[in-house]
Amino acid sequence: MQATLRDVSPQELFVDQKVLPKTKFSVIMPIYNGGLAAGEKVLAAVKKWESLTDDFEIIVVDDGSTDSTHKALSAIRDERVNFVSYAPNKGKGAAILHGFKYVRGNIVIFADGDLEALPIYFKDYIQTLDEADIVVASKRARGAQVYAGSKRKFLSAVFNTFVKILLPISVSDTQAGFKVFRRSALDRILPLISVKRYAFDVELLAMAKLLNLKVAELPAKVSLGSDFDAQEILRMLLDLLGIAYRYRIRCWYQKSIVASNEEAYAPLLRLR
Repeated sequence: MQATLRDVSPQELFVDQKVLPKTKFSVIMPIYNGGLAAGEKVLAAVKKWESLTDDFEIIVVDDGSTDSTHKALSAIRDERVNFVSYAPNKGKGAAILHGFKYVRGNIVIFADGDLEALPIYFKDYIQTLDEADIVVASKRARGAQVYAGSKRKFLSAVFNTFVKILLPISVSDTQAGFKVFRRSALDRILPLISVKRYAFDVELLAMAKLLNLKVAELPAKVSLGSDFDAQEILRMLLDLLGIAYRYRIRCWYQKSIVASNEEAYAPLLRLR
């Protein structure tokens, strides 16, 4: 099946999810202000997935773009691409949470819309799920191919150091934009997520650790642009401090898990 572009009316963007068959792989791609090139990137993703499996869907989430992204994405004609959007911009975390509402697969993949991070051997990621709940792409795993300027590498290393100091996360790279999950793992993690923007990936992996989920790392091919704003690092650090405060001091996440377990347990007889 060949993915193409066409004009489409807003009414055609909404599909009743209940009548659609289940799929094995659900890919969530958040995109913000990708411009007209956004459509071509999604088509490239479709072509890539066609070479890997016949059983997939791509949920493209327009994170409140203010440019021509919506026009480009709404012109995609392919039943395997589900385009959803909202306004205003809320951040990557919010986009993934929104996209998860439409997931029909039992294996869920987060892939950044800019396609900066891609697995080197995708088959290895799926095979690793036999023993793990989550597999993350890593710039620091042996065999990784990283193309980035010195400034971007330095900022990434600084942020990763702060993550290691503040949180009990064992993985060496939290930010590479490709992650593979058992859906059952996300069903447990996502209700605990509070960060909607910059440090979403960190909070997600911290929750995986708290829930005793097994996380594996595999090498990725990562191409990082040089247009990374240092202010974004500051905002990410602020988000990170908020996560550490809720985790280490308030124990907010731990209390939320306990409360969730208590709600799930409903004894037939309560003794007073």
